[in-house]
Amino acid sequence: ANILLGDRMEQLQKYDYAIEAYRKIDHDSPYYRMAAIQIATDEARLDKADQAIRDLKTLADASPNDIEAWTALGDAYRSANKFPEAASAYDHAIQILGTPQKKDWPLFFARALSKDRSHDWTGAEADLQTALKLSPDEPQTLNYLGYIYVDQNRNIPEALKMLEKARSLKPHDGYIVDSVGWAYYRLGRFADAAKT
Repeated sequence: ANILLGDRMEQLQKYDYAIEAYRKIDHDSPYYRMAAIQIATDEARLDKADQAIRDLKTLADASPNDIEAWTALGDAYRSANKFPEAASAYDHAIQILGTPQKKDWPLFFARALSKDRSHDWTGAEADLQTALKLSPDEPQTLNYLGYIYVDQNRNIPEALKMLEKARSLKPHDGYIVDSVGWAYYRLGRFADAAKT
């Protein structure tokens, strides 16, 4: 009941109430670790990133093979703009992962964002390509990689294909449409760019 209550409070963006519900989960409960991760996630949402990071580090250190704890720690670092630390936490999660599956693309995408913001474009590009191999129809990944290519004035024909695919999947996403326009501009297709 407290797990459900916490989840409902999160949907209502009442994170203090969600934390209160999750804290009622007994330490012996099989749901305790999940509740602890949610508490830290909600702390980060309440701009209590330092507390969230401390809590998640404690959880990850106590269970070094807990992918969810390491992923949540990476997310907390990322929300606090601590991108090298986020990439390192995601590294731990990916090492535990084994053979990546389609469902794991968000983990590679999150690490790519962290690496990009840490000025490790080579690592970010590799992670974005892995995310696309795992799930080739993710508009977010197609847009991010395509936009970076266009912005760097590299691989623009390939980038345009990615961006147009992203736009076909999410035609009303302003960020994606803007990226397509930017690619047209870089290719000298100014009329198409202006129309887009």
